[in-house]
Amino acid sequence: MSHPLKIKEFRAYWIGQIISLSGTWMQHIAQNWLVYILTKSALYLGLVSFLSSVPMLLFTLFGGVLADKYSRKKILIFTQVFSLFPALFLGIVIQINIVTIWHVAAASLLLGIAAAFDMPARQAFISEIVPKEMITKAVAMQSMSFNIARIIGPFLAGLIVANMNFHMCFYLNALSFLPLIIILITLCAKSCLKIDGDMSFKSFFKEGFHFLLNNKKILYIICAVGTFTIFGISFIPILPIIADSVLNSGIEGLGMIVSSIGFGSLTAATIITLKKDIDNKANHIFKASMLFPIGILGIAFSRNLYMSMAFAFLLGFAFVNFFTVSNSFIQNQTDQRLRGRIMSFFSFVFLGFTPIGNILVGFLVELIGVKNVLTIYAFICFVSGFFFLKVLFRRIS
Repeated sequence: MSHPLKIKEFRAYWIGQIISLSGTWMQHIAQNWLVYILTKSALYLGLVSFLSSVPMLLFTLFGGVLADKYSRKKILIFTQVFSLFPALFLGIVIQINIVTIWHVAAASLLLGIAAAFDMPARQAFISEIVPKEMITKAVAMQSMSFNIARIIGPFLAGLIVANMNFHMCFYLNALSFLPLIIILITLCAKSCLKIDGDMSFKSFFKEGFHFLLNNKKILYIICAVGTFTIFGISFIPILPIIADSVLNSGIEGLGMIVSSIGFGSLTAATIITLKKDIDNKANHIFKASMLFPIGILGIAFSRNLYMSMAFAFLLGFAFVNFFTVSNSFIQNQTDQRLRGRIMSFFSFVFLGFTPIGNILVGFLVELIGVKNVLTIYAFICFVSGFFFLKVLFRRIS
Protein backbone atom coordinates (compact mmCIF):
# COMPACT_ATOMS: atom_id res chain seq x y z
CA MET A 1 0.00 0.00 0.00
CA SER A 2 1.97 3.00 -1.30
CA HIS A 3 -0.53 5.88 -1.20
CA PRO A 4 -2.86 7.25 1.52
CA LEU A 5 -5.87 7.26 -0.85
CA LYS A 6 -5.71 3.45 -0.87
CA ILE A 7 -6.71 3.55 2.81
CA LYS A 8 -10.52 3.61 3.10
CA GLU A 9 -10.66 5.77 6.24
CA PHE A 10 -8.31 8.42 4.87
CA ARG A 11 -10.08 8.49 1.48
CA ALA A 12 -13.48 9.15 3.08
CA TYR A 13 -12.01 11.74 5.43
CA TRP A 14 -10.25 13.50 2.52
CA ILE A 15 -13.43 13.74 0.42
CA GLY A 16 -15.37 15.07 3.42
CA GLN A 17 -12.74 17.75 3.94
CA ILE A 18 -12.99 18.93 0.33
CA ILE A 19 -16.75 19.42 0.66
CA SER A 20 -16.51 21.17 4.04
CA LEU A 21 -13.59 23.41 3.07
CA SER A 22 -15.23 24.40 -0.24
CA GLY A 23 -18.12 25.80 1.77
CA THR A 24 -15.73 27.56 4.13
CA TRP A 25 -13.86 29.23 1.25
CA MET A 26 -17.17 30.22 -0.35
CA GLN A 27 -18.17 31.98 2.86
CA HIS A 28 -14.70 33.51 3.29
CA ILE A 29 -14.82 35.26 -0.11
CA ALA A 30 -18.44 36.35 0.26
CA GLN A 31 -17.79 37.58 3.79
CA ASN A 32 -14.73 39.63 2.81
CA TRP A 33 -16.66 41.22 -0.04
CA LEU A 34 -19.62 41.90 2.27
CA VAL A 35 -17.33 43.64 4.79
CA TYR A 36 -15.81 45.71 1.99
CA ILE A 37 -19.26 46.76 0.70
CA LEU A 38 -20.47 47.63 4.21
CA THR A 39 -17.38 49.65 5.20
CA LYS A 40 -15.04 50.32 2.22
CA SER A 41 -12.26 50.05 4.81
CA ALA A 42 -9.00 48.10 4.92
CA LEU A 43 -9.07 48.51 8.69
CA TYR A 44 -12.42 46.71 9.01
CA LEU A 45 -11.26 43.97 6.66
CA GLY A 46 -8.26 43.49 8.95
CA LEU A 47 -10.45 43.69 12.07
CA VAL A 48 -12.86 40.95 10.96
CA SER A 49 -9.95 38.71 9.97
CA PHE A 50 -8.36 39.53 13.34
CA LEU A 51 -11.49 38.40 15.21
CA SER A 52 -11.69 35.17 13.20
CA SER A 53 -8.09 34.28 13.97
CA VAL A 54 -7.38 35.71 17.45
CA PRO A 55 -8.86 32.57 19.12
CA MET A 56 -5.94 30.68 17.55
CA LEU A 57 -3.64 32.85 19.62
CA LEU A 58 -5.66 32.27 22.80
CA PHE A 59 -6.83 28.66 22.61
CA THR A 60 -4.70 26.62 20.18
CA LEU A 61 -2.11 25.44 22.73
CA PHE A 62 -4.95 24.37 25.03
CA GLY A 63 -6.51 22.63 22.02
CA GLY A 64 -3.24 20.74 21.49
CA VAL A 65 -3.36 19.38 25.04
CA LEU A 66 -6.97 18.27 24.46
CA ALA A 67 -5.92 16.56 21.20
CA ASP A 68 -3.39 14.43 23.11
CA LYS A 69 -5.59 13.88 26.17
CA TYR A 70 -8.94 13.00 24.57
CA SER A 71 -10.32 11.43 21.39
CA ARG A 72 -9.29 13.49 18.36
CA LYS A 73 -12.19 12.08 16.36
CA LYS A 74 -14.76 13.33 18.91
CA ILE A 75 -13.10 16.75 19.04
CA LEU A 76 -13.36 17.03 15.24
CA ILE A 77 -17.04 16.04 15.26
CA PHE A 78 -17.80 18.67 17.91
CA THR A 79 -15.94 21.48 16.09
CA GLN A 80 -17.71 20.71 12.81
CA VAL A 81 -21.14 20.79 14.46
CA PHE A 82 -20.28 24.03 16.30
CA SER A 83 -19.04 25.69 13.08
CA LEU A 84 -22.35 25.08 11.33
CA PHE A 85 -24.32 27.59 13.43
CA PRO A 86 -22.41 30.88 12.81
CA ALA A 87 -22.69 30.27 9.05
CA LEU A 88 -26.43 29.63 9.38
CA PHE A 89 -26.83 32.77 11.52
CA LEU A 90 -25.13 34.99 8.93
CA GLY A 91 -27.26 33.55 6.16
CA ILE A 92 -30.43 34.46 8.08
CA VAL A 93 -29.44 38.05 9.02
CA ILE A 94 -28.32 38.72 5.44
CA GLN A 95 -31.53 37.31 3.95
CA ILE A 96 -33.80 39.39 6.21
CA ASN A 97 -31.62 42.45 5.47
CA ILE A 98 -30.53 43.39 9.00
CA VAL A 99 -26.85 42.45 8.66
CA THR A 100 -24.25 44.82 10.12
CA ILE A 101 -20.47 44.64 10.39
CA TRP A 102 -20.88 43.51 13.99
CA HIS A 103 -22.97 40.47 13.00
CA VAL A 104 -20.12 39.46 10.69
CA ALA A 105 -17.54 40.15 13.41
CA ALA A 106 -19.39 38.04 16.01
CA ALA A 107 -19.83 35.08 13.64
CA SER A 108 -16.15 35.31 12.65
CA LEU A 109 -15.12 35.16 16.30
CA LEU A 110 -17.21 32.03 16.94
CA LEU A 111 -15.81 30.28 13.86
CA GLY A 112 -12.32 31.20 15.02
CA ILE A 113 -12.91 29.59 18.42
CA ALA A 114 -14.02 26.36 16.72
CA ALA A 115 -10.95 26.43 14.45
CA ALA A 116 -8.60 26.87 17.42
CA PHE A 117 -9.67 23.50 18.83
CA ASP A 118 -10.14 21.87 15.43
CA MET A 119 -6.68 22.52 13.97
CA PRO A 120 -4.38 20.60 16.40
CA ALA A 121 -6.77 17.63 16.42
CA ARG A 122 -7.08 17.71 12.60
CA GLN A 123 -3.30 17.79 12.11
CA ALA A 124 -2.64 14.98 14.61
CA PHE A 125 -5.59 12.85 13.44
CA ILE A 126 -3.84 12.13 10.13
CA SER A 127 -1.26 9.97 11.90
CA GLU A 128 -4.05 7.80 13.31
CA ILE A 129 -5.40 6.77 9.91
CA VAL A 130 -2.16 6.47 7.88
CA PRO A 131 1.19 4.79 8.72
CA LYS A 132 4.21 6.96 9.54
CA GLU A 133 5.89 6.46 6.16
CA MET A 134 2.84 7.99 4.43
CA ILE A 135 2.58 11.12 6.60
CA THR A 136 4.28 13.46 4.10
CA LYS A 137 1.95 12.33 1.30
CA ALA A 138 -1.06 12.46 3.64
CA VAL A 139 -0.22 16.01 4.74
CA ALA A 140 0.21 16.97 1.08
CA MET A 141 -3.16 15.35 0.31
CA GLN A 142 -4.71 17.37 3.13
CA SER A 143 -3.17 20.49 1.62
CA MET A 144 -4.53 19.37 -1.76
CA SER A 145 -8.05 19.15 -0.31
CA PHE A 146 -7.63 22.64 1.13
CA ASN A 147 -6.53 24.02 -2.23
CA ILE A 148 -9.11 22.17 -4.32
CA ALA A 149 -11.59 23.87 -2.00
CA ARG A 150 -9.75 27.18 -2.48
CA ILE A 151 -10.43 26.85 -6.22
CA ILE A 152 -14.04 25.65 -5.98
CA GLY A 153 -15.18 27.92 -3.13
CA PRO A 154 -14.10 31.34 -4.49
CA PHE A 155 -15.33 30.43 -7.98
CA LEU A 156 -18.78 29.52 -6.65
CA ALA A 157 -18.81 32.58 -4.38
CA GLY A 158 -18.14 34.86 -7.33
CA LEU A 159 -20.95 33.28 -9.35
CA ILE A 160 -23.46 33.21 -6.49
CA VAL A 161 -22.81 36.77 -5.28
CA ALA A 162 -22.81 38.20 -8.81
CA ASN A 163 -25.96 36.37 -9.97
CA MET A 164 -27.94 35.48 -6.86
CA ASN A 165 -27.66 36.63 -3.24
CA PHE A 166 -25.04 36.80 -0.52
CA HIS A 167 -27.04 34.66 1.89
CA MET A 168 -26.83 31.54 -0.32
CA CYS A 169 -23.04 31.35 0.23
CA PHE A 170 -23.58 31.14 3.99
CA TYR A 171 -26.42 28.60 3.81
CA LEU A 172 -24.36 26.37 1.51
CA ASN A 173 -21.40 26.61 3.88
CA ALA A 174 -23.60 25.48 6.79
CA LEU A 175 -24.78 22.54 4.67
CA SER A 176 -21.21 21.62 3.68
CA PHE A 177 -20.27 20.63 7.23
CA LEU A 178 -22.76 17.73 7.29
CA PRO A 179 -20.91 15.21 5.05
CA LEU A 180 -17.69 15.42 7.11
CA ILE A 181 -19.66 15.06 10.35
CA ILE A 182 -21.30 11.89 9.02
CA ILE A 183 -17.99 10.51 7.75
CA LEU A 184 -16.27 11.12 11.10
CA ILE A 185 -19.13 9.46 13.01
CA THR A 186 -18.98 6.36 10.78
CA LEU A 187 -15.18 5.97 10.68
CA CYS A 188 -14.06 2.61 12.05
CA ALA A 189 -13.32 2.73 15.78
CA LYS A 190 -9.99 0.97 15.19
CA SER A 191 -8.72 4.04 13.32
CA CYS A 192 -8.93 6.15 16.47
CA LEU A 193 -6.04 6.23 18.92
CA LYS A 194 -6.70 5.40 22.55
CA ILE A 195 -5.50 8.37 24.60
CA ASP A 196 -4.18 8.09 28.14
CA GLY A 197 -5.80 10.94 30.06
CA ASP A 198 -4.18 10.44 33.48
CA MET A 199 -1.64 13.29 33.27
CA SER A 200 -2.72 16.81 34.29
CA PHE A 201 -3.14 19.59 31.73
CA LYS A 202 -0.13 21.41 33.17
CA SER A 203 2.10 18.33 32.89
CA PHE A 204 0.89 17.68 29.35
CA PHE A 205 1.77 21.22 28.31
CA LYS A 206 5.17 21.23 30.03
CA GLU A 207 6.16 17.95 28.38
CA GLY A 208 5.36 19.31 24.93
CA PHE A 209 7.09 22.65 25.57
CA HIS A 210 10.30 21.00 26.80
CA PHE A 211 10.35 18.71 23.75
CA LEU A 212 10.06 21.75 21.48
CA LEU A 213 12.90 23.64 23.21
CA ASN A 214 15.19 20.61 23.03
CA ASN A 215 14.60 19.99 19.31
CA LYS A 216 16.24 23.01 17.65
CA LYS A 217 15.33 22.05 14.07
CA ILE A 218 11.62 21.98 14.90
CA LEU A 219 12.01 25.21 16.88
CA TYR A 220 13.70 27.09 14.00
CA ILE A 221 11.12 25.90 11.48
CA ILE A 222 8.31 27.04 13.76
CA CYS A 223 10.02 30.45 14.14
CA ALA A 224 10.21 30.76 10.33
CA VAL A 225 6.56 29.73 9.99
CA GLY A 226 5.57 32.41 12.51
CA THR A 227 7.44 35.13 10.59
CA PHE A 228 5.94 34.06 7.27
CA THR A 229 2.48 34.10 8.87
CA ILE A 230 2.75 37.68 10.14
CA PHE A 231 4.55 39.14 7.11
CA GLY A 232 3.58 36.69 4.36
CA ILE A 233 0.08 35.25 4.23
CA SER A 234 -1.42 38.10 6.30
CA PHE A 235 -1.94 40.19 3.14
CA ILE A 236 -4.88 37.92 2.12
CA PRO A 237 -7.53 40.12 3.88
CA ILE A 238 -6.55 43.14 1.75
CA LEU A 239 -7.03 41.28 -1.55
CA PRO A 240 -10.46 42.95 -2.05
CA ILE A 241 -8.64 46.32 -2.09
CA ILE A 242 -6.08 45.03 -4.61
CA ALA A 243 -8.86 43.58 -6.80
CA ASP A 244 -11.08 46.66 -6.66
CA SER A 245 -8.82 49.72 -6.24
CA VAL A 246 -5.61 48.53 -7.93
CA LEU A 247 -6.81 46.12 -10.64
CA ASN A 248 -10.40 47.41 -11.07
CA SER A 249 -11.64 43.83 -11.44
CA GLY A 250 -14.38 43.56 -8.77
CA ILE A 251 -15.38 40.40 -6.92
CA GLU A 252 -14.86 38.30 -10.08
CA GLY A 253 -11.21 39.41 -10.10
CA LEU A 254 -10.93 38.71 -6.38
CA GLY A 255 -12.22 35.19 -6.94
CA MET A 256 -9.77 34.67 -9.83
CA ILE A 257 -6.77 35.80 -7.75
CA VAL A 258 -7.71 33.62 -4.78
CA SER A 259 -8.38 30.69 -7.12
CA SER A 260 -4.94 31.23 -8.72
CA ILE A 261 -3.34 30.90 -5.29
CA GLY A 262 -5.36 27.70 -4.98
CA PHE A 263 -4.19 26.39 -8.37
CA GLY A 264 -0.55 27.02 -7.43
CA SER A 265 -1.05 25.32 -4.09
CA LEU A 266 -2.85 22.39 -5.70
CA THR A 267 -0.05 21.97 -8.26
CA ALA A 268 2.56 21.84 -5.50
CA ALA A 269 0.52 19.42 -3.40
CA THR A 270 -0.03 17.14 -6.42
CA ILE A 271 3.71 17.05 -7.18
CA ILE A 272 4.51 16.21 -3.55
CA THR A 273 1.97 13.36 -3.46
CA LEU A 274 3.15 11.84 -6.76
CA LYS A 275 6.90 11.94 -6.17
CA LYS A 276 8.90 9.82 -3.76
CA ASP A 277 9.23 11.03 -0.19
CA ILE A 278 11.44 14.13 0.07
CA ASP A 279 14.77 13.06 1.58
CA ASN A 280 16.19 16.45 2.54
CA LYS A 281 13.08 18.18 3.84
CA ALA A 282 15.00 21.01 5.52
CA ASN A 283 16.64 22.07 2.25
CA HIS A 284 13.29 21.82 0.43
CA ILE A 285 11.70 24.13 3.03
CA PHE A 286 14.54 26.65 2.63
CA LYS A 287 14.18 26.77 -1.18
CA ALA A 288 10.44 27.33 -0.87
CA SER A 289 11.07 30.15 1.62
CA MET A 290 13.20 31.92 -1.00
CA LEU A 291 10.47 31.57 -3.65
CA PHE A 292 7.66 32.82 -1.42
CA PRO A 293 8.75 36.53 -1.28
CA ILE A 294 8.97 36.67 -5.09
CA GLY A 295 5.23 36.03 -5.32
CA ILE A 296 4.47 38.78 -2.79
CA LEU A 297 6.74 41.24 -4.61
CA GLY A 298 5.13 40.42 -7.97
CA ILE A 299 1.64 41.11 -6.64
CA ALA A 300 2.91 44.39 -5.12
CA PHE A 301 4.10 45.74 -8.49
CA SER A 302 1.52 44.20 -10.84
CA ARG A 303 -1.22 46.39 -12.33
CA ASN A 304 -2.66 43.69 -14.58
CA LEU A 305 -5.14 41.04 -13.42
CA TYR A 306 -3.56 38.18 -15.36
CA MET A 307 -0.06 39.09 -14.20
CA SER A 308 -1.34 39.22 -10.63
CA MET A 309 -2.90 35.78 -11.14
CA ALA A 310 0.49 34.43 -12.35
CA PHE A 311 2.25 35.73 -9.24
CA ALA A 312 -0.64 34.45 -7.09
CA PHE A 313 -0.07 31.01 -8.64
CA LEU A 314 3.65 31.23 -7.75
CA LEU A 315 2.78 32.32 -4.23
CA GLY A 316 0.45 29.35 -3.77
CA PHE A 317 3.09 26.96 -5.15
CA ALA A 318 5.73 28.25 -2.71
CA PHE A 319 3.20 28.36 0.13
CA VAL A 320 2.39 24.64 -0.03
CA ASN A 321 6.01 23.57 -0.48
CA PHE A 322 6.97 25.64 2.56
CA PHE A 323 4.12 24.96 4.99
CA THR A 324 3.26 21.38 3.98
CA VAL A 325 6.81 20.06 4.09
CA SER A 326 7.38 21.98 7.35
CA ASN A 327 4.30 20.25 8.77
CA SER A 328 5.44 16.77 7.69
CA PHE A 329 9.02 17.41 8.89
CA ILE A 330 7.71 18.27 12.36
CA GLN A 331 5.34 15.28 12.47
CA ASN A 332 8.12 12.89 11.41
CA GLN A 333 10.35 14.25 14.18
CA THR A 334 7.65 13.87 16.86
CA ASP A 335 6.31 10.83 18.75
CA GLN A 336 2.62 10.02 18.29
CA ARG A 337 1.78 10.75 21.94
CA LEU A 338 3.27 14.28 21.66
CA ARG A 339 1.98 15.08 18.20
CA GLY A 340 -1.15 16.99 19.20
CA ARG A 341 0.83 19.33 21.43
CA ILE A 342 3.70 19.92 18.99
CA MET A 343 1.27 20.48 16.12
CA SER A 344 -0.57 22.95 18.35
CA PHE A 345 2.66 25.00 18.50
CA PHE A 346 2.81 24.81 14.70
CA SER A 347 -0.86 25.86 14.48
CA PHE A 348 -0.26 28.57 17.09
CA VAL A 349 2.31 30.35 14.93
CA PHE A 350 0.77 29.37 11.57
CA LEU A 351 -2.75 30.52 12.42
CA GLY A 352 -2.44 32.08 15.88
CA PHE A 353 -0.12 34.81 14.61
CA THR A 354 -2.60 35.56 11.82
CA PRO A 355 -4.61 38.10 13.90
CA ILE A 356 -1.43 40.07 14.56
CA GLY A 357 -0.67 40.08 10.84
CA ASN A 358 -4.26 40.92 9.89
CA ILE A 359 -4.63 43.94 12.13
CA LEU A 360 -1.08 45.11 11.26
CA VAL A 361 -1.58 44.88 7.49
CA GLY A 362 -4.89 46.74 7.68
CA PHE A 363 -3.28 49.54 9.66
CA LEU A 364 -0.17 49.77 7.46
CA VAL A 365 -2.11 49.79 4.18
CA GLU A 366 -4.18 52.71 5.46
CA LEU A 367 -0.91 54.45 6.44
CA ILE A 368 1.55 53.82 3.57
CA GLY A 369 -0.38 51.99 0.81
CA VAL A 370 -0.58 48.45 -0.57
CA LYS A 371 2.57 48.51 -2.73
CA ASN A 372 4.88 49.72 0.05
CA VAL A 373 3.50 47.24 2.59
CA LEU A 374 3.92 44.22 0.29
CA THR A 375 7.46 45.30 -0.69
CA ILE A 376 8.50 45.52 2.97
CA TYR A 377 6.83 42.18 3.73
CA ALA A 378 8.66 40.44 0.86
CA PHE A 379 12.00 41.68 2.20
CA ILE A 380 11.24 40.52 5.76
CA CYS A 381 10.21 37.03 4.54
CA PHE A 382 13.39 36.69 2.49
CA VAL A 383 15.66 37.66 5.40
CA SER A 384 13.87 35.49 7.97
CA GLY A 385 13.90 32.44 5.68
CA PHE A 386 17.63 32.78 5.11
CA PHE A 387 18.37 33.35 8.81
CA PHE A 388 16.25 30.61 10.39
CA LEU A 389 16.53 27.94 7.69
CA LYS A 390 20.09 28.44 6.43
CA VAL A 391 22.25 30.24 9.01
CA LEU A 392 20.85 28.64 12.18
CA PHE A 393 20.29 25.21 10.56
CA ARG A 394 23.93 25.17 9.46
CA ARG A 395 25.04 25.59 13.10
CA ILE A 396 23.24 22.43 14.26
CA SER A 397 23.87 20.22 11.21
